[in-house]
Amino acid sequence: MAQGSSRLGKIAVAIFCGLLVGVVSAGVHIATIPLDRTIMLHVAVGDFIAALTAIIVCLGIQLRQEEIHYQNSIERAAIVAELNHHIRNAVFPLCLAIQKTGDADSMKTAQEAVDRINIALKDATVDALSGRTQYSTDRNAVKVAE
Repeated sequence: MAQGSSRLGKIAVAIFCGLLVGVVSAGVHIATIPLDRTIMLHVAVGDFIAALTAIIVCLGIQLRQEEIHYQNSIERAAIVAELNHHIRNAVFPLCLAIQKTGDADSMKTAQEAVDRINIALKDATVDALSGRTQYSTDRNAVKVAE
């Protein structure tokens, strides 16, 4: 439902921009060209084509912006998935070693640590996918959006 209304909103913006181009160009032509019926007909056709072209260009710009947004989202999701994988691979041997000892306090502490890691990974996933955290191509640079 939200995607459909968003799509209609984008189409409405594109049509508004096209109409604006058409009306402004028609106004300029009416103000500057002598009112000859044949010339005005040709100019009106040109203005209509300009309006349609503006609509197509506006929709193209919106499509490109969506493409960039989705590409960035895919890249962020890949970073989070890789981070999740590496953290879980690093923690798993520690959990196995603690379970092997059989110490109840150690197992409880390890489970609490794993739970905290799960919460941190869930929060990091939400931050990365929402765009609140920007990951640079430089591995040492992570910028948090204010």
